[in-house]
Amino acid sequence: MVKLPADVKEALANQQVASLVTADKNGVPNVCLMGFVQARDDETIIMANVFWKKTEANLKENPKAALSAYMPPMKAYQIKGSVELISEGPLMNEVIDWVASKMTNLKPKGAALLHVEEIYSVSPGPTAGERIA
Repeated sequence: MVKLPADVKEALANQQVASLVTADKNGVPNVCLMGFVQARDDETIIMANVFWKKTEANLKENPKAALSAYMPPMKAYQIKGSVELISEGPLMNEVIDWVASKMTNLKPKGAALLHVEEIYSVSPGPTAGERIA
């Protein structure tokens, strides 16, 4: 596992919408806008599954994903890893409470843990595309 640097955690905490990219078993990509994303610990990101359809199907076929983290004006990261789907238990209850605390009318149907394996800078400039962790 790769540890999330402090600036990547800051970008995750301060962004409004992230993009999660998945692919099915044939490699057909899908991009999903994510409103509920946060660092769970130094090596894991938790995401609420509120409206996933194709995303959930893709992750069941192929548990690899990439997530964007962007904090204006110029910090942007791509985080890649393996995803573990969650549908019940104490962690799911935490996700339900988390979503309800932000938007009472939404109820997640699941959650996912992204186990961080690679992090890249995608900030504009000479380091764009470089692996940072």
